[in-house]
Amino acid sequence: MSAGQDERCEALIAQFDDFVDGIFAPLEAWLPRLQQQLTERLALGPITGAQLTAMVEDEAHAVLESTDRPLYGAGFCAADAVVAEGNPLAWWQGPDRALLASSTFGPGQAAIDLQRLEWYRVPAETHERHIAGPFVDYLCSNEITLTAAIPVMLDGQFSGVLCADVLVASLENLLLPLLQTLEGAALVNSSGRVVVSAHHEYETGDRFAGGFEKVRSGRYPFELALPAAAV
Repeated sequence: MSAGQDERCEALIAQFDDFVDGIFAPLEAWLPRLQQQLTERLALGPITGAQLTAMVEDEAHAVLESTDRPLYGAGFCAADAVVAEGNPLAWWQGPDRALLASSTFGPGQAAIDLQRLEWYRVPAETHERHIAGPFVDYLCSNEITLTAAIPVMLDGQFSGVLCADVLVASLENLLLPLLQTLEGAALVNSSGRVVVSAHHEYETGDRFAGGFEKVRSGRYPFELALPAAAV
């Protein structure tokens, strides 16, 4: 890799890391306040989905307004032990910051098992923050999305996830100008799925083939993939 290419690769990875840091920052700030609220309220017993929504609405709106990152949605998804009945997902999204309303949560054949989705499942298993995607978010935006998620721990027990969404289209606006100078490069996740691509054969969501060199992010499970001939 030439010195110029190396500098551009480092600059692009730094742009990506900084972008993701800015998604997590308001969630990290919210976390201790939510932990205190939940601890105090759960001392009285499990809560309903409606009570959860009322509890976190102001903070979720504050997250959406507190960063210069183009967040599409934000909220909290509670574990079973937290919400006794009703919707465990308190979520606001879109330009009007509307509450997500759905009848597909909970028991029944049409239900969506939120706990199987990557943004919930990985923090639940690892107790570490995670960024999931790219995936088509049929639950919320119907757009290709990245979701940043932070586990909420209460007395050492996993109790749900704080999350924020960004549309991949927003990330493209940031990264493509520099990515297009790197001869067919693409940003990919740890599974090799394309997030943003300047390669004419690959689009978001495609799996990158072999024959590429990788430049890894130092903080997140994403890599910059470059054709070997360009390295």
